[in-house]
Amino acid sequence: SRERGRWIVAVAVVVLAALAATLAMPDARAALLRLLSIGGERIELVDELPEVPVQDDLEFALGERVTLEEARGRSTFALRELEEPPDRVYLGGRGMVWFLYGTPERPRLLVAQSFLLPPTEELLVKKLVSPVTRVERVDVDGSPGIFLSGKAHFVLLLDRYGEIVEESARLARDVLIWESGGVGYRLEGDLELEEALRLARSLRKIGIR
Repeated sequence: SRERGRWIVAVAVVVLAALAATLAMPDARAALLRLLSIGGERIELVDELPEVPVQDDLEFALGERVTLEEARGRSTFALRELEEPPDRVYLGGRGMVWFLYGTPERPRLLVAQSFLLPPTEELLVKKLVSPVTRVERVDVDGSPGIFLSGKAHFVLLLDRYGEIVEESARLARDVLIWESGGVGYRLEGDLELEEALRLARSLRKIGIR
């Protein structure tokens, strides 16, 4: 059964990245781990990525489909939006809001935002990246961020026991992650760094232009 309740209460999301190129030195990896805890997402380096079945249903992976007005009303923080309205909107676990541009079959861009968890709680998102992942530190209007680029990577949902939720894995693409004002943001798509930064900087709160 594809019962959404199995994963809407997920403690964490794991993104398993198999991308391209950097960080061969152990000292550099250790420094990366200290630096890259951004927007409720923590980067961890692993030597080997597990094999998992891929979920092709993007809507199932993202959560409950709602209208943009519903998302604005149900969100616990002020949403930031691009000038172009999203084609679809979803509410995921722990209050994460997803904007989908394109269709689930042919997504152009995913924009996610969520209120950051207190330090005493488990991370909402954990990324496990291989030693060949390309990871870049960036600045988004004065806020710290990271950009993961290269080949597609896996996004996985974990249940409250830390187990991978059946059929939750999906393919993801290049990702820009940052935090600002207690909210974590991410842009995901086939984007060059400069384009991702341009889009990130163009996000505005409703009524603030």
